[in-house]
Amino acid sequence: MTTLEPPSTRVRLALFAFAALVALAVLLPGCLGPIVASQLRAQAHARGLEPHWDRLAFAWPLRVELRGLVVTHMDSETPFVNAARVEVSLAARGLSLTPRIARLVLERAQVTLPSGGTEDDTTAVREDDSAGAGGPASPRVRAAAQQLADALLLPARRLPELRISGLDVQRGDSLLARLDALTLTHRSGGVQFVATGVIAGEHRVPFDVALEWRTDDRLVGHAAFHVPDARRGETALELRVDGRVAQDRRDGVLRVAEGTHVQLGRADLRVVGEVRRAGPRLLLALEVDGLTAREVQASLPPAVLGPLTDLSVRGSWDWRASVDVNVAQPDSVQFTAAVIPHGLQLEADSPRLRISALAGPFVAEIHLPKERVVTRELSDANPHFRTLDRISPLLRYALLTNEDGGFYHHRGFNADAIELAMAANLRSGSFKRGAGTITMQLARNLFLGHQRTLSRKGQEVVLAWVLEHLTGLSKDRLLEVYLNIIEWGPEVHGADEAAHYYFDKDAADVTLDEALFLTVVVPSPSHWKNRLDAGGELRPWARSQMAFIARKMVSRGWLAPEQVPDAEALHVHLRGPAAGLFAPRDSTATGRAQGEAIRI
Repeated sequence: MTTLEPPSTRVRLALFAFAALVALAVLLPGCLGPIVASQLRAQAHARGLEPHWDRLAFAWPLRVELRGLVVTHMDSETPFVNAARVEVSLAARGLSLTPRIARLVLERAQVTLPSGGTEDDTTAVREDDSAGAGGPASPRVRAAAQQLADALLLPARRLPELRISGLDVQRGDSLLARLDALTLTHRSGGVQFVATGVIAGEHRVPFDVALEWRTDDRLVGHAAFHVPDARRGETALELRVDGRVAQDRRDGVLRVAEGTHVQLGRADLRVVGEVRRAGPRLLLALEVDGLTAREVQASLPPAVLGPLTDLSVRGSWDWRASVDVNVAQPDSVQFTAAVIPHGLQLEADSPRLRISALAGPFVAEIHLPKERVVTRELSDANPHFRTLDRISPLLRYALLTNEDGGFYHHRGFNADAIELAMAANLRSGSFKRGAGTITMQLARNLFLGHQRTLSRKGQEVVLAWVLEHLTGLSKDRLLEVYLNIIEWGPEVHGADEAAHYYFDKDAADVTLDEALFLTVVVPSPSHWKNRLDAGGELRPWARSQMAFIARKMVSRGWLAPEQVPDAEALHVHLRGPAAGLFAPRDSTATGRAQGEAIRI
């Protein structure tokens, strides 16, 4: 009969260790779940966030899953993040007791950004334009810039792997973008980023991106944006990148090295730049040589080019642009842009771009907001057409002061105004000030319309350059056309129509008070009545704006100092059709004397 020998000590220890592991596998998730939940809440609270979830599960080994996650800002009940499912896998960090995130999965999520400001169209020149000069950027801008700089300086090749599907990014109730899928994976040669989705807006633009950042800092990849087009169907805007991007995490600098190229269709852009954590600060320079109109038209979708699709230009040009923005010092912003032409000449007009017509009498098709179009004859056949010398100098110079004080000195766009606008917007934390010129407004009103899109703004800049450089039109002629087409109220276009509508007089005869009033109406003509009370008297804030413009006219030599009115003394007396929209007044206020000389 065989007897069983008792197990050896080594076997007993192995059995005990196995039993202990089984117990840990069964019991540990239940024990660590509350600990993980507590840590998550503490980390969120430290960032001003309040997290909630329907279910938290801890699985072996070191995997946390959240179902029904909602994250709100502690000072607001509006959800910042909603996610149906979040999964985080942890991994050991050497001998450290703090694990690192090795993998993050996000499914069916929504991120809601705070609503941003919009451009203030109340008046182009404001009394507070210089009040904040020298001040810092707004806390919101500083925080966003710091977060972006920190994100760009994260050790990208050691980031957790990402798997995101079904992510909506919106501002308020408006969808900005949808990520159908996004992955970040590690390979022996570096890290690979792939994303597909849709950019929302006036048109939905599907996109796909694939980038690879290798261990030798070489960045290669492509991106395609599939732009819908009414005439050709969907067309693609394609970019390819090949260059070197290096992180200097000790000094806090991300560098895009010289020799980096971005291929945009047939155009080859040379790119160099830096993002510095200190500030944060962005430096970027772009160069491209030997562009032709046909190459640009073949490289960009017709929906992006708009009327520029039909622009016929002979010759070529080089383009240079640079920007230097230090968020800690907004007033140090530097911006440059230059076109270097090589035999550029306009050829035949197209039906959508009758540029040569501006040189003589023509019928202007004026594009208004909401895709409205009206026409005005710019010739003696129109009783309200006025040559420049038949429009009051007071009105001409007040309008130039408010809309584009550097009109007679720039060539289509004003780099100094762009720098001032960028600094003001950094300080305010919203888009409070634009840098459009009268030439750009002319291009918008005659050829483009008023859609608030990046492509429309680009078209506007190009056409402004063409008007100033290739047409032979004088500054006076450009201003004359502008003053005869711009909107001044309901179905009111041009200076003489405006003078009759508000004051029942010719554009040559408006007083200083009337000229200042007409000037502040231009940026928002559909809201002109807001500047007057129920009896048709100027509101105090409207008087302040008008007085400020008068003082600015003095600084430009367009008004004698003794002519500057006190804000309280400014009055306008509506006599034209506009007067019928207000209660009659018992007494009338006369305009200021018109016989005073203008200093030019």
